[in-house]
Amino acid sequence: MAAPPRMSEHSKLIRFAPRTGLTFGIFPGGAVDGLGLATGKPDVADEINRALDLLQGNKHFLVRAYLRYSGTAQDVSFSRLPPVSDLARYTWNGRKLDLVLSNWDPRGNLQGWVEFVESAICRYGPYLRCLQICEEPNLYDYPGDGRYPYVVDAIATGLAAAREKLRQLRLSVAVGFNAVPCFDPNDGFWRHMARRIDSHFINSLDYVGLNLYPDVTEPLVGEMPRAVTGALIQFRDVNLAQVGIPASVPIHVSENGWPTGPFRYYTRQAAALEEIIRIVHELHSKLNITHYQFFCLRDADTANPDPHYQFGILRDDYSPKPAFETYRRLIAELGG
Repeated sequence: MAAPPRMSEHSKLIRFAPRTGLTFGIFPGGAVDGLGLATGKPDVADEINRALDLLQGNKHFLVRAYLRYSGTAQDVSFSRLPPVSDLARYTWNGRKLDLVLSNWDPRGNLQGWVEFVESAICRYGPYLRCLQICEEPNLYDYPGDGRYPYVVDAIATGLAAAREKLRQLRLSVAVGFNAVPCFDPNDGFWRHMARRIDSHFINSLDYVGLNLYPDVTEPLVGEMPRAVTGALIQFRDVNLAQVGIPASVPIHVSENGWPTGPFRYYTRQAAALEEIIRIVHELHSKLNITHYQFFCLRDADTANPDPHYQFGILRDDYSPKPAFETYRRLIAELGG
């Protein structure tokens, strides 16, 4: 098993400082290719860019994208990565990518993983603002990276390799990992992370993301503000603190969404979005939260009653639901 490259105390090019407002973003499609959670109509780039322009206004804005490593020789081939035009087609008007590199390798080929991370940076580096190493590593069910036994090694190795490659290329990109909410004190992921985190790890780390889906993956217990507040405080004061990640490392709400569907009304989606974002903003100074990203821009298939197909704030024909205007207004008010 390859050991993560050692990092000097001065390996970072820039330590990203929080702005007074939140940096907002969104996943611009309707489904994540290859996950099988939802399939639908092909993306229409012009419609998506038009919607992103409306949401962004004059603020900083991120476009979230996903790539996956499965441990095969094809994965590490530079030629097999999607062309730059695929990932960068929504980076107009100063928008940047928040690129997620997911690891679904059951064999723990960390050398191949490092090559995959380095190749992604070489290909997409000028378009990147954030680079996330692994996706939902403490989610042990589909589609989380936590289903695979080497995920903590992949985070530590990938984080260090990304930081070193970015230093070599003199690219200013924030590097981090993410997780889902966890209230189990015996959770294996966080116990394993505690054994891997040292000064070199912290020196490579710019942020930690939280994927937050209250009233989606599980029924809401109590009011939305209480659920969101509890998850964010648990993440900062328990999960991160117990493994030695200091409060100076920002939190990104890396995904949040509330789908429509039968008995999940458009008006409630707009209200839930506003409740959640206002709680995040109220806590952003106290908990050092700097980013919020919504999942996702449009429905995969508005006619399908399964809520997995209706996460969008646009319908699949790109007509807006009420939540689209809610998000645009909140970005204008609270964005940095």
